[in-house]
Amino acid sequence: MSGAGPDSSTTAELRAELFGVHIPELQLSPEEYRAGLQAAGLAPGERYLELGSGHGHGLLIAATEFGALATGVEYLDDAVERTRRAAERAGVADRVHLLHDDLRRVDPAPFDVVHMHLGPAFHDVLAARLERLLAPDARVVAAGWRVPGWLPDADALEAWDAGYVYRPSDPRTHASWGERDGDDAVELHLHADLRDLEPRLDGIAAPDRVAVSRTASGRGTTILVSLPSDPSVELSVWARDRAGRFTRRGPVFARP
Repeated sequence: MSGAGPDSSTTAELRAELFGVHIPELQLSPEEYRAGLQAAGLAPGERYLELGSGHGHGLLIAATEFGALATGVEYLDDAVERTRRAAERAGVADRVHLLHDDLRRVDPAPFDVVHMHLGPAFHDVLAARLERLLAPDARVVAAGWRVPGWLPDADALEAWDAGYVYRPSDPRTHASWGERDGDDAVELHLHADLRDLEPRLDGIAAPDRVAVSRTASGRGTTILVSLPSDPSVELSVWARDRAGRFTRRGPVFARP
């Protein structure tokens, strides 16, 4: 009897630990890929990254139909080779690049659009890294499952029904306001990991009776913020960015 059995089992367990379980049934159709990339506004010459690229259908569509420079991260050897051959046949081998790597280690910073359909647990694991490293105008396409805590693009929700489009590093999406009964407080929903969080009145640091003390707060957190007695005062939330500057996050809150 060959010794391949135990070795194969060990390899499969290691791959499952590093990359998750490959589920072919969850692969998107060409129409779903196309609609998702259209909803994300993928443009010619932009850089496209697919985390878990499977047999490369999304990469080929991004390269041939959208004119993007496509990079796929995949752990299955046969899927990587099949994608390379398909790219050669389609004449886009120079615009399709494959990485046989752990998708948690890949640097997403250079990419304009990142596509992932890996399951909710993996989406949650990758979220903090993506929001920290992507450029503010970069888009993330998450097929099938929402990314916990992130705020989806409202316009894309109308354009694509197979998933969600996010801008996780755009300060405008990092917080939103939720209504509460009564006029003395409002809910602040955080959609990114923020540090040195500071609500402000009319752009000026709010007094203690209104503000939450500066603190680090995580994606998915809801904070209750006291409102000032003056109904005309607008409330905004600020936090420190990667360069150390305070920037406004999310929209300004004003009483209706």
